[in-house]
Amino acid sequence: MNSQAQSACCAGANQIVEGATLEKVVAPACLQQAWTRVRKNKGGPGGDGVTIEIFAQNAEVELEKLRAETLAGIYRPRKVRHAIVPKPKGGERKLTIPSVVDRILQTATMLSLGQTVDHHFSSASWAYREGRGVDDALADLRRLRNSGLFWTFDADIMQYFDRILHKRLIDDLFIWVDDLRIVRLIQLWLRSFSYWGRGIAQGAPISPLLANLFLHPMDRLLELEGLASVRYADDFVVLCRSKALAQKAQLIVASHLAARGLKLNMSKTRILAPSEAFIFLGQTVEPVWDTQP
Repeated sequence: MNSQAQSACCAGANQIVEGATLEKVVAPACLQQAWTRVRKNKGGPGGDGVTIEIFAQNAEVELEKLRAETLAGIYRPRKVRHAIVPKPKGGERKLTIPSVVDRILQTATMLSLGQTVDHHFSSASWAYREGRGVDDALADLRRLRNSGLFWTFDADIMQYFDRILHKRLIDDLFIWVDDLRIVRLIQLWLRSFSYWGRGIAQGAPISPLLANLFLHPMDRLLELEGLASVRYADDFVVLCRSKALAQKAQLIVASHLAARGLKLNMSKTRILAPSEAFIFLGQTVEPVWDTQP
């Protein structure tokens, strides 16, 4: 996407993040809320070996230390820990697990930024957002199909989380975030996730927000083209009234992703006629037998 289209797709971002400051991220109440979430989510230690139980023994002091280090600009992420877990449908997923203290600061950042940017995300985006989930995404899919959008561009982005370009993501953050200290924090985390300039960590609290931010321009581009989509993280479909429009959607998405360092996995990307069933978010979407292609 060229710079003009990028600006159009992110229009309005600057004025919505004026309240997102580092002081608010590390405010005692925000850090305490973040710590409560991290503790509730449990999970193992990061690369530093500090468990939630160990951190809890001196949590008040550690939170104040984290606050002071962050405001002074001397905070640095601890070592991450890598783990391999099986996928529900086969195969394996690599998790990158930050330390407890890094998870707390990432959660605080996610909470602060999320309050300012979430309501500007596309209504087509259903993952990692308060009050939205898989059932809502499937309900929206049914609504669109009931309106006569029976042709489907079923897309799959190749290795999405692993291939996100850090430079592109940081460029996007400069649009969304006014406080450059927050951008610097996120840069530090990205470098701790990968030294190769690509990828965000599956297992890090900040990653879901970053994943949605990176695909926000695509959501807006599809809207500007008058195309209806349903996206859950990197799993999405575009619903169309004709095969020609579904083919147009594929060309638009493929071109946009290529400009941002990503590409479609063509072995899993399909254009589906109304007579074809498909699986979306684990549910079978039945064919529309009484509709002519």
